[in-house]
Amino acid sequence: MSDDWWIWGVRAAGCFHFVTLALAHRTPIPRGWDENLARLPGIHRRFAIAQNAAVGGVIAWLGLVCVGFAPLLVGGETMARLWCAAIALWWGGRLALLPWLAIKPELTSPLLRWGFRALRLQCGIYGVAFGWLAIR
Repeated sequence: MSDDWWIWGVRAAGCFHFVTLALAHRTPIPRGWDENLARLPGIHRRFAIAQNAAVGGVIAWLGLVCVGFAPLLVGGETMARLWCAAIALWWGGRLALLPWLAIKPELTSPLLRWGFRALRLQCGIYGVAFGWLAIR
């Protein structure tokens, strides 16, 4: 595959980072979230909120990196390979953690089930594609 296709793919992946972020804001909060969060000590509530903000920030940042620096990421310099490895690890790590969340009982509509499958597919594709860019 030529570098031009890889550059296009990395830019598309960058755009889809923002689609993922937008869809995350439209995803329903699990039942009892506010009540469960309210029962936690303050520090645990703050950690939960900070974790959500950090995940969103990382996804936005990786989207910007992919859109803004696609030719460099595909170019294969050492720093680009490190960034590609980091992106692959981020999405591969999310793919590994998704089953642990045991979210399936909360996916009460076909659209939510489809979206969760799409998220897992996205994680897998990004993990493999950016992993390949890191080692090729």
